[in-house]
Amino acid sequence: MQRELQRLSWLKIKELVPAKIDTVILPVGTLEAHGSACIGTDNFIPQRIAEGIAERVDALIAPIVNHGITKSLYRYAGSTTVSPEVFQAYIREIIDCFADDGFHNVIIMNGHGGNNSALKKVAHDFHRERLANICVVHWWDLCSEMTAEFFQHAGGHAGTDETAMVQAIDPDLVDWSAYDKDLAYQFKAGADVYPIPGQILLYKAGEGYPENDVDRSREYLEKVVQEVGDFVQTVLKRWKKFDL
Repeated sequence: MQRELQRLSWLKIKELVPAKIDTVILPVGTLEAHGSACIGTDNFIPQRIAEGIAERVDALIAPIVNHGITKSLYRYAGSTTVSPEVFQAYIREIIDCFADDGFHNVIIMNGHGGNNSALKKVAHDFHRERLANICVVHWWDLCSEMTAEFFQHAGGHAGTDETAMVQAIDPDLVDWSAYDKDLAYQFKAGADVYPIPGQILLYKAGEGYPENDVDRSREYLEKVVQEVGDFVQTVLKRWKKFDL
């Protein structure tokens, strides 16, 4: 079955929603530096996860929102940003349209940490005002324990986990010929630095550097899709159980 919303005719959508399908997934990301990986890393990952779970959770996938709230990496070439107020208003209007169309469950698949606070605010207000269900998934946080177990250390921005994901999606999205360990910077909680002096952000000394192993990356992607799918499926089942 075709799961991409924009590939369906309005007639097919009218037939499906909400009588047969009442869940929609909205991938959200941004454009920003990720070491020697592509600047669209935060877009490709949530899109791929959405594609990986849509059949399992019986959802349609809306077109991705490619531009989000980029902060400390904004001045690196190719980055884009949107003010939190504009971003929140834009996301809210999109999901209001989903509710108007009959979707009762909205899953926002977020690929970028800079969006977290804004999406939390949007989700809270939407849930309260529209009496609809919404779940915002920050995949790297949701999968953090599995990631640490899989790689034997934590990931980081453009580090082991994110780079593995985009490499699994398409090896050409990472330019290993341009990779340099000096692209990495250990994040320090006691300082705010703009622009941050590195595009691979490590959260623990010596841990989280990207790994050039396509097979291992593909195995990790499968585990992420499984983990996120398990979680979303559980949430949807419990919403239904309690008639929410």
